[in-house]
Amino acid sequence: MTVDRDVDAPTAHRADVERKAEIVRVLVEVGNTADAVVAEVLGEFGVPASVAGALWALAPGTEPPTMREVAARLRCDPSTVSLVADKLQATGLVTRRPHPADGRKRTLALTERGHELWDALRTRLHASGLFAGLDAEEQGTLLALLTKMQPPQRPYAG
Repeated sequence: MTVDRDVDAPTAHRADVERKAEIVRVLVEVGNTADAVVAEVLGEFGVPASVAGALWALAPGTEPPTMREVAARLRCDPSTVSLVADKLQATGLVTRRPHPADGRKRTLALTERGHELWDALRTRLHASGLFAGLDAEEQGTLLALLTKMQPPQRPYAG
């Protein structure tokens, strides 16, 4: 009986590898579709698509993060976030503010225009049909599964 299990193990492993590769392929495809919608909206606001990651880290309804927190979320060097923050500030989407508890730290907060951009992103993603095949419960399940897959945030070690 052990021999049968050993014979099936490579097949099961291969199926597991193939399934995971297919999951990643579909995630990339869906991500590319979402990225195209996001890039279009950013373009309308005169913002380069290269700052999209930082905008996701500044989601409305959350406490304004510090520059280091944004860097940790994006897994990049804080100096990169500083350059992105310069671009976002130059386009009037964010403002740098002192941290409420530690004046040595700076937070990034969305401006009114930044909130308008977020509203446009939400509206356009909703209208894109990206989630048309999923009902509200399936969307909740998808969000829970993708959230579960996220690696823990760690400071940039580069």
